[in-house]
Amino acid sequence: MSGAEAFAVLGLISSVIDIIETSRQLYDAATSAAGLHEAFRAVAIDVPLVLNILRDCKRIQEQAYRELRESKDATRIRELSESAQAVAPVMEACREDATRLRAIFDKVVPGEKASRAERYQKAAQAVMPGKKRRVEELMKDMLEKLQLLHTNQFFRMATESRARDLDGAIQRLATLPPSLPDGAAGRVDYHVAGSMNLNAGAGAQSVYSQTGGSNNRQFHAETMNFGND
Repeated sequence: MSGAEAFAVLGLISSVIDIIETSRQLYDAATSAAGLHEAFRAVAIDVPLVLNILRDCKRIQEQAYRELRESKDATRIRELSESAQAVAPVMEACREDATRLRAIFDKVVPGEKASRAERYQKAAQAVMPGKKRRVEELMKDMLEKLQLLHTNQFFRMATESRARDLDGAIQRLATLPPSLPDGAAGRVDYHVAGSMNLNAGAGAQSVYSQTGGSNNRQFHAETMNFGND
């Protein structure tokens, strides 16, 4: 990995910090906002821990980047390069989780208490299909990714002193009641007359047509082909 690529890893870490920092007011508001699931408060409480670890990682990567540029020792250069290469996917995953968390908090925390549950479900639907959607899952995933840093010889110190805090935060999030019911984020509700495709994704398709009385029809198709008459 070149010095430029190592610098890109430093940029990744900085990006995650910036995403969380720019959402700090939302997280602070969530600790006392009425009408929010307790998972929002749990996530907000864990934000300082995440930021402290990320800031330590940033300092470590800054030092590694300087050393990588200045060192003439091939073995040391390889070690620094391999370290940055291993950390890159961890920080990329953290950036994805932080971005999704910010999007959900931004849509749910502000505004009236009465509509927060509805806004949360809509915000969860906007998260990329197939990915974690609940706020507690996103934060837990981020903490678990940071926990992996203890296997890296350079970044181990960023998590060693906070290992107990990380374990405790992950356990608390794992034991929370789900902030959304299973399937709620991907559910399709249909309340008008006509045909309804029940499968919103890939795979077999079930179609239900309600026109009233004996004209109701339902069928299940493994393959459906559409074309012009």
